[in-house]
Amino acid sequence: MVNGQLGKNFGLRVGSPQLRNPDSLSIHTHLLASERADRADRYVPETGGAMTKSIKDTLARKSFWTATAFYIVIGFEFLYMAGPFGAYFYSIYGPGLNFFNETPPFSWLTRFFMPHIVVETSSVFINWHNAVGASLAVLGFAAFLAGASQVYYNKLTKKGPVTGGVYRIIRHPQYGSFAVSGFGLLLLWPRYIVLVMFITMLFGYYWLAKVEERECEDKYGQSYRDYKKATSMFIPFPLFLRGQPCLPGSGWKRKCSQAILYTLAIAVCITWARIIETHSLNSLYTYSTADSVTVSVVKISPETLKTIVATALSNEDVRKRLMKHGQGAHYLNYVLPTKWYVSEVPMQTGEGFYHSQPGDYDRNLYKIIFTRVDLRRADYQDATGFLRRVTRRVPVAEVWIDMGRNRVIEAKEPSPAIRYENIPVAIY
Repeated sequence: MVNGQLGKNFGLRVGSPQLRNPDSLSIHTHLLASERADRADRYVPETGGAMTKSIKDTLARKSFWTATAFYIVIGFEFLYMAGPFGAYFYSIYGPGLNFFNETPPFSWLTRFFMPHIVVETSSVFINWHNAVGASLAVLGFAAFLAGASQVYYNKLTKKGPVTGGVYRIIRHPQYGSFAVSGFGLLLLWPRYIVLVMFITMLFGYYWLAKVEERECEDKYGQSYRDYKKATSMFIPFPLFLRGQPCLPGSGWKRKCSQAILYTLAIAVCITWARIIETHSLNSLYTYSTADSVTVSVVKISPETLKTIVATALSNEDVRKRLMKHGQGAHYLNYVLPTKWYVSEVPMQTGEGFYHSQPGDYDRNLYKIIFTRVDLRRADYQDATGFLRRVTRRVPVAEVWIDMGRNRVIEAKEPSPAIRYENIPVAIY
């Protein structure tokens, strides 16, 4: 988006019919119509005849429909701006996830490259990603609303174009705000497919911004080109970086360059995500056997995890449940405090609870949820390889354990229903 500060930069007089706010070029027609209606209203005779009433009614109807059209334009403009962001947000829980998960060449796209269930790991970097993501998502959306409210307030109150704020620094602050919010959502839902959609969204906003800027160059000529040279597009780079050549000016060379740049960006980001995924998996608190991996949602030593598994398996009812699935079955088990409930884990939940993680839990009371899993391949070498190959989980048993007494408190039936049953969710 381009700022209303252009009036000052272009040497145009604020309020002049020449000046259209480049932030929304379609608004100018409404403003002129409103000015004409205001002038007509001032010339209505003060006498209260039928002709006077008819003129006032006509002007009122025109003003109503003009205002209605104005708000419709605002609505469409918002959809236009938020379109790439909306498509990106929908990818978080879109129906295509199940298709990708069941198609081997693309199944990796549904995986998470950072924890979504696990709260505590041995990595400080991984432990903070949820808090940072939530902060950026809220901050970015708030910045977008602040910028939009400033622009539309000036338009509605006829105070002229926006001349201050962040528009002095970057030309498209609202697109930039959506990018910040989108990155926050990526940290909250760090799937590979969401990463791909995030990069696609960034390129989409770049292309939308270039279209808007070409329109402004056609209307304002050299003045707007001077403004572009003095102001960054999305990020306030130093002046010496703004003029560096990037892509060919136009034609098939530019289109090919953009396609190559997009493909390269996807490849580089996926490579880094793969590195982060490996670091995340190695940072989990786990205990592994030949046919199972036990993951703790909170910080627990491997020795304690081993004790929890052994205590649960000492219960005859639990052993019978596991034996029903045969000797070659594989299991992914979750350990978490008894007061905790996580919707992505197939477990019994309390009344109205789907996601509850109180910090004041008893360190002696834990529950372990046994799930039988299907693997894409059984050629894993360690817990990292095991977790990357999980495709489906079936709940087997939920066991509550008192570590202070090393005994089973209760062995529960598995959850009768799995939330998000038709959507591949995070497994760690």
